[in-house]
Amino acid sequence: MRRREFMAASALSAQPASAAEKTSVDVLVYGSTPGGVAAAVEAARQGLRVILACPKKHLGGMAASGLSTTDAVRTQLFGGLVAEFVARVRDYYRKELAGQPEELKLTRDGWFYEPSVAELAFQQLVDAERELLRWMPGCHLLGAAVEGRKVLAAELEAPGGARHQIHARTFIDGTYEGDLAAAAKVPYRVGREGREEHGEPFAGIHYMNWRTGRQILTPDTGEPSPAIQAFCARSIFTDDPAWRVPVEKPATYEEHLPDFLPLLDDFAAGREKQWGWGTRLPRRKYQKNGSIEARTSLNIPGASWTWPEAGRAHRQRLEQFHVDHAAGMIWFLQHDPRVPAHVRAHVAPLGLHRGEFPDSGHWPWQIYVRQGRRIEGRARVTQHNFLRDSRTGRTPRVPQPIAIGEHSFDVHPCHDRRFLVEGYMEGVLWYPRKAFGPAQPGQVPFGAMAPKRLDNLLVPVALSCTHVAMSVLRMEPVWMTTGQVAGLAAAEAVRQRTEAAEIDPALLPAKLKIQIDPDV
Repeated sequence: MRRREFMAASALSAQPASAAEKTSVDVLVYGSTPGGVAAAVEAARQGLRVILACPKKHLGGMAASGLSTTDAVRTQLFGGLVAEFVARVRDYYRKELAGQPEELKLTRDGWFYEPSVAELAFQQLVDAERELLRWMPGCHLLGAAVEGRKVLAAELEAPGGARHQIHARTFIDGTYEGDLAAAAKVPYRVGREGREEHGEPFAGIHYMNWRTGRQILTPDTGEPSPAIQAFCARSIFTDDPAWRVPVEKPATYEEHLPDFLPLLDDFAAGREKQWGWGTRLPRRKYQKNGSIEARTSLNIPGASWTWPEAGRAHRQRLEQFHVDHAAGMIWFLQHDPRVPAHVRAHVAPLGLHRGEFPDSGHWPWQIYVRQGRRIEGRARVTQHNFLRDSRTGRTPRVPQPIAIGEHSFDVHPCHDRRFLVEGYMEGVLWYPRKAFGPAQPGQVPFGAMAPKRLDNLLVPVALSCTHVAMSVLRMEPVWMTTGQVAGLAAAEAVRQRTEAAEIDPALLPAKLKIQIDPDV
């Protein structure tokens, strides 16, 4: 297990201060994930001057870049901006798909959506606050200045190379990776804790038979590991000739081919009978995810391990690597004569959709970053937060609850098929009947997003938690909820005349109509 203090690109740039344009606001939110957007929108609604900056050119993180199927088992537990976002999506589809009941049914009442529709909803939320909220896309974090227990400023590089030095009263890290927190020297973790550290049964090196929900005890050692779960390019395909863009053979195809060839054995042995198109969305679109079940899929176990701490150039290479893997796999299944004819015929109609991701070659502009850094906060969420006590029948109550973690334990493979045991991939945690798995809704404490030694920084996405707990927390509705709480906390800090991490958060969930009782 790696546990360290890390500073991205040292402190603020060594160039003279005059080289950067200085701006002062009440709140800087770095990261335009759903959690980041929620934080920025809520802070602006509370009357604060806000900058929302992100290295991406788009709003919405994975929800607008291929996720499409919102990960919520019990949708009634989510309120606040989550409910508002879903309502916007639902209203859009009721107008656009009027008279098409079967198409409308695919949206699951606004919880399933096309990426472009999700981005539109996020854009509407941001645009509604334009008087106080400034959106700065394509801005990369260069560093942060810290003095004592406060972040003073963050320096960003905008498209074209212009530099901006942003001073704020409160800083909110809305990135999947915890980049702003790392730049501010917040201690963090990457990788997996061992089973012994917190007594988590699913921690560390882990094998399970997900069909039965039971662990494979040999060689399930529970030892800590730097290996984290696989990422993928979660892609949108179509078979509509009017919108279909053929998948081209990537220039790096030969590099990826060894990863695809084992599929031939899987088809021959009957382990894979077909290659599914993915989850059906409106307008003849299909969302394809990496698979927990399949030994070879859009996932690339092992390629993600360096992502959380990687710099800009390395992340760009990793993103392209994941896209090339996805493109190569489709091309292989459609064209390689060794692939069974019925599989080639089944995959042949698929192509990219011309209406999605137009400025990134119709591939997702954000790969699926399933986990990044996890800060060391004033409270830590563990597997036990989501396990019911046999005596009370309830998950534990925590001090200062501000959200509910609501999902099954959900971890994609951490090692590739070379490490199979009894046919199962290492690291997988998954229960097909999610609502009936061991993970049940549990409370998230305010202290999980408050660093120990900084008072004006909140981290609602790269929360203080263990690897196993993050497998529940890593769902966008949860992060959107904690992000909105962070935005309100920034305003409460002004009202309470203190710093955001020092406020009394007791009334925040009620003000936002956020549920904190998991048994309701």
